[in-house]
Amino acid sequence: MVIKSYFDGGNSADSTLYDVVTLAAISGRIDQWKSFEDEWSGCLGSQGARWLHTTDAVSLNKPFSRADGWDEHRRDSFIAECVNVAERHIARPLGEIVPPRDGLLPFTVTVVLDDFKRARDVNPDVPKNATEIMATQALNACLEWGQSRGADFWHLFFDQNEPYCGHVSDRQRNPRALKQVPLLKRIFIKPSPDMRRSPALQLADMFAWCVSHKNKHRHEWHRDLINLKRLDRWLGYDDLVNPIPGVADLVEKWKLPRRRPTP
Repeated sequence: MVIKSYFDGGNSADSTLYDVVTLAAISGRIDQWKSFEDEWSGCLGSQGARWLHTTDAVSLNKPFSRADGWDEHRRDSFIAECVNVAERHIARPLGEIVPPRDGLLPFTVTVVLDDFKRARDVNPDVPKNATEIMATQALNACLEWGQSRGADFWHLFFDQNEPYCGHVSDRQRNPRALKQVPLLKRIFIKPSPDMRRSPALQLADMFAWCVSHKNKHRHEWHRDLINLKRLDRWLGYDDLVNPIPGVADLVEKWKLPRRRPTP
């Protein structure tokens, strides 16, 4: 069985521009993705939208501009329906009032950038780049979810021009890492899709935007998405300054390529 995971970031890892940076990773079986993508595409068609890019929709930028026939009411109705589609396809755990359901698994990881820089200054074992922490945590969540479902292989899809793919690729191509983490041999990084043609990346984008702005609720659909079931990690100073013992030494032995520190 193959698990397909789609990754997209909200904001960039630059503390001069943003307070937090979020990475969303959504995982599921091929049949689960097919069912979701069919309904998402139907939603786009019924709402008269070519795709969803949450930042542009919220800002009423093209292709959601007033000149294109959009306004706040039409935008909010559209994104609310996208959230409804997401709710119908994500997994529901045991112990809920409603029956459990197998489905897509959203995972989000967020780093508070000022806390990250402070932790990096205090503890040399903290990675120099925040995106490395996020990429490895998201990858681990995808692998654990797949293993719990009996997956044989993982196909990973990253949004274009995102930094997260490089961290996973560094590990997948490194002989030392492959020897110590054999599961990496079952990972295949696929070419980056055009998000305008990828409902899965549009879903990841919506989760990444909403979580990175979760303290700035302005819309009912935003609140509704934040309340959907997902795995979530919000990493502040106390989490960041105490990485798992031994991990930094292990990664250092792999001699991975050096990347520019997070500003």
